[in-house]
Amino acid sequence: MTQPFPDNIFLSGSMAPSGIECDAPDLVIDGELPTDLQGVYFRNGPDPIYPPRGGAEYHWFHGDGMIQRFEFCDGRVSWKNRWVRTEKYELEREAGESLFGVLGNPMNAAPSVADKHYNTANTHIVWHGNKLLALMEGTIAVELNPDSLATLGNFDYNGMIDGPITAHPKFDHASGEMIFFGNQAKGPFSEFLRLNVADKEGNLITSEMIEAPFPSFAHDFFVTENYVVFPVYPLVFNLERAIESGVPMAWEPDRGAHFGVMPRNGTADDIVWHDMDARWSFHMVNAWEEGDAIKVDVCSSNATRFAPMLDGTMASESSGLTPTLRRWSIDLAGGKKTVGEEMLDDMACEFPRTDDRFMTRSHRHAYLVGALENQLVFNKLIHYDRTTGKRKLWGEDRYLLGEPILAPRSGSPDEGDGYLLNLAFNKETSLTDLLIFDASDIEVGPVATAKLPLRIPTGFHGSWVGA
Repeated sequence: MTQPFPDNIFLSGSMAPSGIECDAPDLVIDGELPTDLQGVYFRNGPDPIYPPRGGAEYHWFHGDGMIQRFEFCDGRVSWKNRWVRTEKYELEREAGESLFGVLGNPMNAAPSVADKHYNTANTHIVWHGNKLLALMEGTIAVELNPDSLATLGNFDYNGMIDGPITAHPKFDHASGEMIFFGNQAKGPFSEFLRLNVADKEGNLITSEMIEAPFPSFAHDFFVTENYVVFPVYPLVFNLERAIESGVPMAWEPDRGAHFGVMPRNGTADDIVWHDMDARWSFHMVNAWEEGDAIKVDVCSSNATRFAPMLDGTMASESSGLTPTLRRWSIDLAGGKKTVGEEMLDDMACEFPRTDDRFMTRSHRHAYLVGALENQLVFNKLIHYDRTTGKRKLWGEDRYLLGEPILAPRSGSPDEGDGYLLNLAFNKETSLTDLLIFDASDIEVGPVATAKLPLRIPTGFHGSWVGA
């Protein structure tokens, strides 16, 4: 018998589990759904089936991956959702309870899964090489049927990858390549990163192992037309500390941040490390080249809430915990191997996206969610214009907003010409609304709203696949 979930911020309100898979062939629409919005929006996020073992403290990142599929066709939208049938999911469904420790902690796991594969597949969902892949950064991908969302099985490039794959691969739409990396690629607590490239057919063509200055938590990385950049932030993994205190990571700002720059057609021997003061970032907007420099727009802070410092205390607000939009510059020609920083905006921001077709190249438009006060409650949609340096805002107090996704107008090649999609929690109804904006004019509000009959738990990342 399934037990009640404990009282936990990650298991209540907009984040509470849904406990259900659904099919809705024709969602109710407020407004008028554009007929030139044609394709499928996939979104991934955690939706735990069972409460954590033994009353263990729960974390948002641990929930079972649940894929949302919204298909737009001729002014109508259908919706279905399915859990990713990972080994973890199947074993726990059979047992009728949680078996794995939160975040894969073996100390809290059942003996029956001591040698089993921990994979939540809950962070991102991407389309490449005619395959739909669910990702979490701690292990290999899981392939799904793009129509039914049925789980087809683990995907490891025909056995060529046996370690982690980032949840944030980059796509070069000129070459059709997917560029991705694995953190702690030689096992937990290792300082090695692995670079991989898959060609447009989905065949693995590059695999390089890179030794970083120290093992760190790196969720995202940067790719331009000709370079790959590996960020190493001072959120440091340490095996001895984990064994002694149960704390695997600590914020160690004295180590600084480091950025390994490697040519995309090069090898690990070609990497050059550039340094800056301590910084932290979950997500970058985009990276591109300007002359002899690499530019990176990023949501970054000077410290992190994600782990304590070495003395066990958390970094203070005065140390700069709020992520804001910044531009980092890496000089490839000069003798100084330091990274410059320009502050672009002072609003708290996260979950940045661009028009994905311009990824790795110079972009104009960026889309983010932001907050005027509490940076943990994102209730503002932001359109940032890199050419003018101006931002546009939209927000209503009733909505908590998720990651904005650009769906290009059917047939249009122009950057930013299309619609922004946002899965939002409506606090007034306790249901989820899918908001559709004209990407060029978000200030007027949604042009249409697809009304869901229930609440989708707050999730992470998604992708648009045009018809």
